[in-house]
Parts: sequence; C-alpha cells; structure tokens
Amino acid sequence: MTDVIGRAEPFEDKPRASIVHSDETTKIVAFEFAAGQELGDHAAHHPVLIQVLRGRVDFGLPDRTIDLRPGEILHLTPKLRHSVVAAEPTTLTVTMLLPRD
Repeated sequence: MTDVIGRAEPFEDKPRASIVHSDETTKIVAFEFAAGQELGDHAAHHPVLIQVLRGRVDFGLPDRTIDLRPGEILHLTPKLRHSVVAAEPTTLTVTMLLPRD
C-alpha cells in the first residue's frame, strides 16, 4: 500500500512529480500542485488515466476544458494534447498504460 496524498510538497514554481509505482506494463506518477500551478500543453506517447485525489484542476483538451474533481477519472488516448491548471491545492495521479513486449 502506498499513501499518495501529501507525499511531497509542490515546488514553489511548478508541480512536483513522484513515481508511486513502475513495472513493465504500468507507471503511476503522483503530482502535487499548489493553487494556480500548471503543466503546459503536452502529450503522452501511450494511453493514460488521470485521477484527482484531492483538490480540483481545469483539464484542457483541444476542444474543451474539463473541471476534474476527486473521484473522477479521465482516459486519454496516445498523443492527445492536453494541459492542466490547479484551481486549488491538488493531488492527482497519472497512470501510464505501457505496451507489452
């Protein structure tokens, strides 16, 4: 078992990321955001699942912005451009679904 919420404080000028789990098929990264911090436009090379554990983020997609809150999960297809802005102090996880060899 791993306690994810509050495992690290965000950096002063950007969110802090820490690896929670990694194996041959899955990598889980926890992000800690202070209010107003953001991850600019980017994309992953593989499918990912985004889950907010505490707080709230504005999750920007090419055609809309989603108000993502605790208990909600978002699936992103490979190479889908997106951005994240924390509306308040937030912990979220990104689960990367890695290809099997």
